[in-house]
Amino acid sequence: MSATRRSLQRRGLLLLVLIVLAVLALFLAYDGVHGDTAGLRARTAPAILDVAAAQTALREADESARDARYSGPAETVGTGSGYRIHIAVASQSLARAAEGSVAGESGLRALQTVNGLVVAYSGLIEQADRSPAGSALRAGYLHYAERMLKRPDIGILARLDHLQSEQREVLSEQTSFDGSPRVGWAVAVALCAGLVVALAETQVFLRRRFRRRHNPWLLGATALLGLTLAALAVLTAQTQTAKELSHGRLTRTASQYSAGSVAGPTTQVAELVGTDMRDTGWRAGLIGWVPLLGPLLVTLVVRGMQPRIAEYRYRAR
Repeated sequence: MSATRRSLQRRGLLLLVLIVLAVLALFLAYDGVHGDTAGLRARTAPAILDVAAAQTALREADESARDARYSGPAETVGTGSGYRIHIAVASQSLARAAEGSVAGESGLRALQTVNGLVVAYSGLIEQADRSPAGSALRAGYLHYAERMLKRPDIGILARLDHLQSEQREVLSEQTSFDGSPRVGWAVAVALCAGLVVALAETQVFLRRRFRRRHNPWLLGATALLGLTLAALAVLTAQTQTAKELSHGRLTRTASQYSAGSVAGPTTQVAELVGTDMRDTGWRAGLIGWVPLLGPLLVTLVVRGMQPRIAEYRYRAR
């Protein structure tokens, strides 16, 4: 076997190995950014907003109950329609947050505990409702209910604050580009650059050895790789921007509702997050197409190299 033919085969093998590694790295890098967008859009964001809505509803229910502390007739105690609506909203929001299971088992246990405390809180308010207006007994029930809601560390609102901290940690993991996503893309870009260099060097070698200006198959492989890398990088940047916008909105909303500085429904924030994440679904759907780049590049390289190897073998005889 001639030295030239061995050189061609080594170059071909190197190109095939680099193709496998580059495509695998691209797949993992692209999946690293897009793989959790569905979870962020369908579970994490709604769960954070549901807990925020529950906090607001519970505060508003407590406002109704406190207003009743100095009410006259017992019928005007905070178990009227307004109070019941707030408690119902809080219960529904907590149930939806439990469906998302964002914070894992600890989050589910926290929600179960909070649900139980909300039931106990409602029981105290109802006891106050049945107590004589202006009596110490009514004031006592309302006092214990307020303590159950607002007690530091172990109160209902404090437990929801802790749960939101865990939810925000999950949100940060899903939206951050630091760590694995950044390293994954650095490795992918480095391998693609190495493959481009190897294709260019092979192109120069073939031109010198076989007196042909260009190898269209290798040029096609280079162009395909470059265009695919650029397209995936742009799509990844767009998705990462959407994730960071959503992270900012959700973090600010959770902090504001937790502090009680904002009240009312979270519908507008949910709509804004939905708008931010609107196009991430189809971009994430492209993950399954990335591996097809490998067979395409292999086909182009083989079509470009095999005739030259066969041609030189024929000449050597």
